[in-house]
Parts: sequence; C-alpha cells; structure tokens
Amino acid sequence: MGRIIMKWGGGLISDKSSLCTADNERIRLLADCVKTLSEMGHDIVIVHGAGSFGHIRAREYRLNEGNIDGLDQAEGINIVRSDMDDLHNLVIRALHPLSVTSHRPRDFVVNTGPDFQGHIERFLLPGIHITFGDVVDCDEPLDFGILSGDDLMLRLSTELPDVSHAIFAMGGAPGLMTSADSSGELIPLWNNNMPFSGHHSQNVDVTGGIFLKMDRADVISQFVDHVWLVDGEHTTRIVEIVEHGHTIGTRIVST
Repeated sequence: MGRIIMKWGGGLISDKSSLCTADNERIRLLADCVKTLSEMGHDIVIVHGAGSFGHIRAREYRLNEGNIDGLDQAEGINIVRSDMDDLHNLVIRALHPLSVTSHRPRDFVVNTGPDFQGHIERFLLPGIHITFGDVVDCDEPLDFGILSGDDLMLRLSTELPDVSHAIFAMGGAPGLMTSADSSGELIPLWNNNMPFSGHHSQNVDVTGGIFLKMDRADVISQFVDHVWLVDGEHTTRIVEIVEHGHTIGTRIVST
C-alpha cells in the first residue's frame, strides 16, 4: 500500500484567533480517519499546523524574523515550543491506541524553508509518524526561525519512497476557490497556470499561508500522483480519495 502524507492545517485543528484553543472534535475525527487508513494497510505521515498554539505568540516575539538585536526572544521561543508540544500531545492522544512515532523538528532540523537540513529517513519506519511546524535552530546570524509544515510536506512527499497521496486538509472551504468571498466556486482541478483566490492574514500567520501551500503542492504534484486540497471538516473525503481517487476538493496536477 502507498504511503500517505497528510497535512492537518492549524486553522482546522484550532481556533487561530483564540490563544491555544484546540478543536478537539475535529482532531478526534481526523484521528479516526487515520485509524481507518491504517487499517487499510497504509503507512501514514501526519504534519500538523500550529494554529493558535504557534502563530500568535510567534508573531508577538517576531520569531519568524530570526534573532533581532535588542529584542529578548528567548522567552518567546520557549513559550511557543511548549505550546506546540501541548498541541502535539493532544494529537498523539487522539490517535490512541495506534502506535505513533513522534518527530519534533527542533530535534532533527536546522534552518527553515524547503532546503532545511534534516534526516528525512527517520520517517521510513513502517507505521504512523507525526511531526509539525516548529521553531528550529538556524545558522548565524538568524540563530532560529519558523519551519513551515508546508515545507515539511514538500520534503516528505518528494523524498520518501512509495508516496501515493499528499493531502492538505484545511478548514473553511471545500478546496481551492475562484474567489475568497461567498461568490467563489470550487476549482476541482488546478495547475500553476491557473489563477485562484486566497487570503493570507499577515497579522496572524507567520508562514506563507495558502500561497506557500499551493506553491509546495505544485512541486509535490511533479512527484506524487494524488495531491489534494480538501475540507478537513469532512474526513470521509480523505478516505474517498484513497479508496476511489476522487472526492469533493481540489486535485493539484503538474503542468
């Protein structure tokens, strides 16, 4: 069975506007979906976002900008890492009784962006693996920065063997839309020559939002046949992709 790389968006599993507020019901439903896919025989890697457990305080301490002279950011690093551990543990508990291998990026990654340094082969062991966007160490003069879960998705999807699906489960829309307002329609099939509409809240999000996500999904589609953006509130759609190859959502294809 193929390996599935799955992103749980931070805005899906938490309330991004309310500090450290998890959506436990959505986490439970996503975990049940993973259990179903595991019973089908798939190895699965979950990359979960930070949502309100990471972005709000990371923005407050400007952690995405690296080391800033005259600004004490050490406290912020410790707080964000602790909050991310809390969210990570919530996800792990929801996956019980599955045996899960956890990988905190700060333990194996240096630098940020798609060219981060880290040993991806640690995800090769059969079973369920889980990781997340994190504050990681960086070379001088930055010293630290925010590693996006979308960059983890890129590297895991293109470097691990036998990846059959890369699925981005987000909240708030059935997939990629023609417009960010109520007049928007679902784009069922997308490539990088096609326009789309998205909203990136720079006041909250310390990574690239939907625009970074689609850039990474485009690259992944050159290596993986099934790359999808779906509404993670409807977890049956994730199973439908794996079982039938189609669902309500946006499939990203290479040009």
